[in-house]
Amino acid sequence: MPGSHRQTRAAALLSVASNTVLTLAKLVLGLVTGSVAVLSEAVHSAGDLIASGIAFVAVRTSARPADVSHPYGHEKAENLAAAIEGVLIVAAGGYVAVEAGRRLAEGGAHVDHLGLAIGVMAASALINLIVTARLRRVARATGSPAIEGDAAHLTADVWTSAGTAGGLVLVLVTGWQPLDALVALAVSGYVIWMGCRLTWRAAEVLLDTALPAAEQAAIDRVLAGFASGGISFHKVRGRRAGSKRHVDLHMVVPPDTTVRHGHRLSGQVKSELVRALPGTEVLIHLEDHEPFRESPTRAAVAPTATKEATMGPEDKRADGGREEDRDELLPQAEGAEVGNDDDTDLPQHDLVSEEMREH
Repeated sequence: MPGSHRQTRAAALLSVASNTVLTLAKLVLGLVTGSVAVLSEAVHSAGDLIASGIAFVAVRTSARPADVSHPYGHEKAENLAAAIEGVLIVAAGGYVAVEAGRRLAEGGAHVDHLGLAIGVMAASALINLIVTARLRRVARATGSPAIEGDAAHLTADVWTSAGTAGGLVLVLVTGWQPLDALVALAVSGYVIWMGCRLTWRAAEVLLDTALPAAEQAAIDRVLAGFASGGISFHKVRGRRAGSKRHVDLHMVVPPDTTVRHGHRLSGQVKSELVRALPGTEVLIHLEDHEPFRESPTRAAVAPTATKEATMGPEDKRADGGREEDRDELLPQAEGAEVGNDDDTDLPQHDLVSEEMREH
């Protein structure tokens, strides 16, 4: 989806630009004022800048088509980038916590130019709020985990910048300098929590964790609509890779189903699954054996087959089946594979890799 990739690249560049400006502004301000809270925000923004750069590289890499070395595509580059971003954020939060603890142990350092510091931190929160809104829209539209991670970082920046500004206001009002270090400690704790959460979510995808329950339910609803007349499904599995989903399943059809009709049915199932969950790649394995057997993974609806559907080829012949009909029956050899036929009434993009066998 070229339009989707253009959106994610533009969003990543916007994040890089805003984080560059804010990191420099906070760093200069922290050095001028001597505020450890402001310096902690500069470190946080620097981590976000690195993360934004990684996200930009990741969205470009994930847009590359599948090749010989990566036959399933490059979408997981975004999840790997999100994991790296999370580790960097945790490291930045740890550094801030150590520095704030040192300042607090020393009784707190004097903070100069409080009015300027408060103004810059408030402006930082406002800028990040605007950029975050844009990134969240792009993440929802494209499903990009890298852009979603960037949006999470900037959301954290909104709260930490606002919290730092609030802490500096308290220092200005009360004159108690240790408040600056206490606010920095609170900011570092939140940053570490955000980094751990992001890293864990990325690791789940890299480890091929199953799709969320809501998405699995959507798959089951689609399959239930086709589960009749001897058709059933089992071994239904799904996982994410970047902004894509990958779903594979076994589809059981009556033994007398022709190759043409089996292709058409599997194409319809695939189309409905993609309609229910856009950005999904579907692989269907066709089987013609009975009875349905419960899978150790996860199974969809398996209705009771009708008498006609459960009749074997011998029963069909005894019942008056024609010799010509038997020429189109599914292959009887164990493990035989079926490719796309040349019939022009079948859309080729709907024909997923299918294998048919009879026990």
